[in-house]
Amino acid sequence: MADAAPTHVAAESIAVPAASDMKIKTVDLEDELHFKFWNPVHYYKALNQHRMRLNLPNPGQFEMLHKEIKTTMLTNFTFDGGRADMAKILSPNFQVMHSFQLGLPGQPSAYEFAGVYADEHTMMHGKMDTDFNLQARMNHAFTKQLQFKAQAQVMKNDSQSMLQVEGEYTGADYTANVKAINASPVDGTGIYLASYLQSLTSKLSVGAELLYQSPMAEIQETSLSLAMRYQPSEDRVWAAQTQGSNMLTTSYWRKISDKCEAGAELVMLNVPTQDRREASCSAGMKYEFAASTFRAMADNFGKVSMLLEERFSPGFSFLMTGEMDHFKGENKFGVGVNIES
Repeated sequence: MADAAPTHVAAESIAVPAASDMKIKTVDLEDELHFKFWNPVHYYKALNQHRMRLNLPNPGQFEMLHKEIKTTMLTNFTFDGGRADMAKILSPNFQVMHSFQLGLPGQPSAYEFAGVYADEHTMMHGKMDTDFNLQARMNHAFTKQLQFKAQAQVMKNDSQSMLQVEGEYTGADYTANVKAINASPVDGTGIYLASYLQSLTSKLSVGAELLYQSPMAEIQETSLSLAMRYQPSEDRVWAAQTQGSNMLTTSYWRKISDKCEAGAELVMLNVPTQDRREASCSAGMKYEFAASTFRAMADNFGKVSMLLEERFSPGFSFLMTGEMDHFKGENKFGVGVNIES
């Protein structure tokens, strides 16, 4: 048997580049760390990533730090004499209101007409009284985060007339606001405010507000206000706010039950230039009955007040309010009705 012929396998030639032609990209770790250390964008991105991981809530508006106390106390609810408010809903977006105020002896009665328009993005409200004092307010949301607000009032007394414009941005865990009151671009007079409120944790938020005012071109004043809001649970809120370096306001609100709320507020004022040091403390409560709401408040000046709102039907309610000032010996009493159709 003849020997088999040897098998030859042709190997493909592989081109291997020379070492001199190979370019190896090397990263200098020290240079990269040095670049990040001096680059503010790196810190901004790292901070945003950390905030996204925390998933913090929005803290709300700076001017609404004490919103729970404002709805519990009687400061914005008491009145004197007789009052009647009637509202008529003309469409899902528009309604008008008539307000009648019966003055006490020596005080004139008053009438006020108001209209409100609101849709998904815009709210407009205006009212005028018998003295032709006009007040108007408008809010417009460009996006879910960005809002524009304006307020104006034209009063019989020109010194009380004003125009206020502001812009507000609501972020995921912060709120920023800028505001201008009676601003004049010609001489720079007016009042300008800028505030920022940031959530640090799910329970704690802090903020600051910078005030710049120039009543005349040659006079400028600035002040800084600080704020803190602590809400350990849904049924209690602690809040503190300074107004410049002369005033401190603290409040505590507690929801005792589904029907009962209570709160206390302490305001301290210190003006060394005027040798003025004052403090006021007030406590109040709010109780919701089946068809009525009762509010009561007392302060350290001997003033006790109450308000009872009785709802006889969904469109009709009766109000009765009273106030006794034990130190001054003065009493106030008021009754009113609210009608809506």
